[in-house]
Amino acid sequence: MTPEANNPKRRTLTELSQQFFLGTAFGMLLALIPLTYLSLSTLEMKPLYVELLAALVLTCGILAVLFGKTFLQPLITFLESIPPIG
Repeated sequence: MTPEANNPKRRTLTELSQQFFLGTAFGMLLALIPLTYLSLSTLEMKPLYVELLAALVLTCGILAVLFGKTFLQPLITFLESIPPIG
């Protein structure tokens, strides 16, 4: 093990907030996946569905803060693999 693994660096409030917002963005992408398979006219938005989707988004944000780059690395790798448009 490297000394850096034994002595983790404290994260700043800015890093924590950035990770939270990246996690919530990831959660919103996950929440939008079912909408790609359904027509908006057939989708009946019940309060329970909205609460579950909001809980998913917040859970992803909290997990991003708790686990940091370990949680966000697959998302970052995926976003980097998309070629630029233009």
